[in-house]
Amino acid sequence: MSGSARSTKGCWTCRLRKKKCDEGKPVCLTCNNLAVTCHRYGPKPEWMDGKGREKDMAETIRRVVKETTAERKRIAMKRRPQQQQQSNGSTNNAAAKEPTHPAPPATTLPSPTRTDSSDDWGGRVMNRVSPLVATDPPLSDFSVVPEEVDTELLMHYLDHVFPLQFPFYKPSVVSGGRGWLLSILTTTKPLYYAAISLAAYHRQSMLCRDSASKHHGLDLESLERQYARALSELRQYLAKIGDKKEARTQVENVDVLSCLVMLISLEMFKGDARNWRMHLSAAAVLVPDIKREERVAEFASLSPGYQSALFFFAGVVGWYDILSCSTTGEPPFSKCECIGTALGYIFLDKIMGCENWAMLLIMDIAFLNDWKQNLQISAQLSMRELVTRATHIERGLEDGLRDTSSRLSQLTNHSTPSILSTGIQESPHLTLLITRIFACSALVYLDVVVSGAYPKMPEIRKNVSRTIDALRALPDIAMINSLTWAYCITGCMAIEEEQMFFRGLAVSSNGDTPTFGNFSKALSIVEECWRLRGEEKRQQPVDWRTAMNSLGMSVLFV
Repeated sequence: MSGSARSTKGCWTCRLRKKKCDEGKPVCLTCNNLAVTCHRYGPKPEWMDGKGREKDMAETIRRVVKETTAERKRIAMKRRPQQQQQSNGSTNNAAAKEPTHPAPPATTLPSPTRTDSSDDWGGRVMNRVSPLVATDPPLSDFSVVPEEVDTELLMHYLDHVFPLQFPFYKPSVVSGGRGWLLSILTTTKPLYYAAISLAAYHRQSMLCRDSASKHHGLDLESLERQYARALSELRQYLAKIGDKKEARTQVENVDVLSCLVMLISLEMFKGDARNWRMHLSAAAVLVPDIKREERVAEFASLSPGYQSALFFFAGVVGWYDILSCSTTGEPPFSKCECIGTALGYIFLDKIMGCENWAMLLIMDIAFLNDWKQNLQISAQLSMRELVTRATHIERGLEDGLRDTSSRLSQLTNHSTPSILSTGIQESPHLTLLITRIFACSALVYLDVVVSGAYPKMPEIRKNVSRTIDALRALPDIAMINSLTWAYCITGCMAIEEEQMFFRGLAVSSNGDTPTFGNFSKALSIVEECWRLRGEEKRQQPVDWRTAMNSLGMSVLFV
């Protein structure tokens, strides 16, 4: 790192917070202890413009500091009774136990990253995820040793949890099936511990439903130790690769990406409505580095298992990114650069059931919404330009729907779709049904962005009805658990006579087996949207974001 690129007066974050910085340290301890990103290296960040972006960053930092401080106070309060009990002589086996309460998130808000490979940030800085450095000594080997393998939980994850996380992922025998998953789980310690922690929570939730088995599962304390171990292993791994003088390897990129995706699933299953966004933003920082042209040769040298893992987890990040920005109103973290042709094309329908064209148009709507909001703030919005841009997106969605309907007709005329033992219908028929649902609900989303959340508008009425018809065509209503985004977007715009249909979908999908994703929260948000809209004094339009704000939620709809 050249001297010109280094900040000589402390980190930019401390300057923004008007706090004294730790001079001469490789990492600003003040920022690190508060779990905010330290901008010690590099030129003045783009967000330090003295205007809106700097204010937004300041607000983000204040929020993270507040949440981190509150979390530490909460953990300290919980530990006091334990410490008091230990001081009275109850110290049996205490020294052998790991912390029983979750540690702060393993990832922090990432530095704003430029995606141009010819920039002046320097390899090490641009290619780094800012870790919350663990106080524990780093492990010398980050592979799982045989004695540590919990075969019962590992098999529970492979047999039960992964198929629930990704029910549409059915790799062929020719491609090696899911062998790559077992390989990366047993060679990446932080990923392994995140996976078995997720498996432990899932198994416990299943056992709790069976009153006869309720005493045979892990207790809450054991589950929290599993969770804390997963976070600790990832922090140590990030600290290890972050302290290297050379840039991360592509293998390390894949390892970190897979761990962050697993942590997002774990947070969602635990009911967290905050940390998932931190993990997702950190994962998105990896994407520009993964797809750099210089990585092409390195990609060719990866094992087939790591190539499969790279395509899979990069696709998952793109999927999560698109749907998160469209529901929260934030612009996409990664701009979905992972869904491109730099290292080969990622097919989202193989991962989450919906074809790329529909998901990428949903991303375009999210960018359109962000563009509109920014110009509204400065009173520069041109309605003509807004309609022109929206019309282009609408044309893409309608063209895609016509093609989808044509292909569905051809399949229906030439074959009878079969249902597999898992209850999931075979592709490509199911893929077309899922894609049609996403495309129809995307039209509802587009109408709301352009004209506002007014359910009785003719355009919204038409597209809500089309989405309902598409949902009714599903061969198994339990699939709605994988369509949370479409359900929530369309349900929030339903009029009174359509509301029973959406309530009925939620009841029908409530099976005996715990599921992943946030479908359980979707009905609450839809109901809150209907309630707010029915208030006599309310004159402003109400959409899913209004409902989430009212409920104090920030939900990832996957």
